[in-house]
Amino acid sequence: MEYLLVLFHVALIWMLAVATPGANVLLTINAALNYERRVAVFSAFGVSCATLLWAFFGGSGLVLLLSHFPSLFGLMKLVGGSYLLYLGIRQIYLTRKIKRIGEDTENIQSISLSKQKVFSSAFITSILNPKTGFFVVSLFSISIPENMNSMLLLAIMLTMSLITLSWHLFLVFAFSHQSAKNVYARVSGQINYITGGLFTLFGIKVMNS
Repeated sequence: MEYLLVLFHVALIWMLAVATPGANVLLTINAALNYERRVAVFSAFGVSCATLLWAFFGGSGLVLLLSHFPSLFGLMKLVGGSYLLYLGIRQIYLTRKIKRIGEDTENIQSISLSKQKVFSSAFITSILNPKTGFFVVSLFSISIPENMNSMLLLAIMLTMSLITLSWHLFLVFAFSHQSAKNVYARVSGQINYITGGLFTLFGIKVMNS
């Protein structure tokens, strides 16, 4: 019964954490708008797999250990922030290139990105996102009993991963709907500039946090 209460507490907190707007959510929405649904779902899988790994880090104590070494955590923030900066600058560059040559965004990006690349981009963005690490540290320090065993850790990992997958699949199906794509097609240039700018701001914020 105690373990069920722990899982309920974990699920409640993690649902709030996952729904908080950030780089992971932005990446999934961007994938849903730009690619076919069957490709965009791999963004959800990538974030979910990264969450599974983060949960393992939290349960095994690696995240807490990392927090005791500011230089390592600082390196992680530098690498994660730099990757978000790369995503932002790349988005702005592609948008300018598409506008210059007058081609359709969807046609270019659906050719240039495969399912594997969408998955790896989402996974890397999530695993290098220190914000996810902060959430995991808070979650495990508040909700997890000291006598946690391997079965409870596995249940927590699966709970966090499934919640993440469910939310990001919802985002994929909502924003890959044809009505959303029709709106996006009319203002794709502006949205892509905004998306690139947000990724850039997220990257700067991560490195300066």
